[in-house]
Amino acid sequence: MTRRGREYDDPMRNAKHALPAVVLLLAVSARAELIKVADTGEAAYYLDPKAVAADGDIRRVPVIVDYAKAEPEGVRSRKMAVEVDCASQRLRSVASSVYAEPMAAGKPVDSKEVDSDWLYVAPKTGSHIPPRTPYRFVWEFVCRAVV
Repeated sequence: MTRRGREYDDPMRNAKHALPAVVLLLAVSARAELIKVADTGEAAYYLDPKAVAADGDIRRVPVIVDYAKAEPEGVRSRKMAVEVDCASQRLRSVASSVYAEPMAAGKPVDSKEVDSDWLYVAPKTGSHIPPRTPYRFVWEFVCRAVV
């Protein structure tokens, strides 16, 4: 066997070269699927409808908040894992990472996994999301897209 033949016969060596390309393709395709669901002028809210994961009435989706200007401490964008409860008309953040780059690019500056309080779309106990606000648009988009 030639050296070249051994390279092709070694699956681990081929996997090492293929992995970066696969990761790049996934990142590019994920970015290409983002849809702007709200824009306040101060921040735009994006999500990927193909990334919505359903577990009964609960949907999970990553949401990117891209700020028009850097926030305090240089935060330019935020990526949140959001749980959306379509039946109970509510949503909450369960994890969040902040970035110094737009559109959650680069490495996170800070990350945390903390469940926020539920925000309600319909009048219920807890916080109420007023009409025409970004999180209401996120809830409507996710629940309409999957229901």
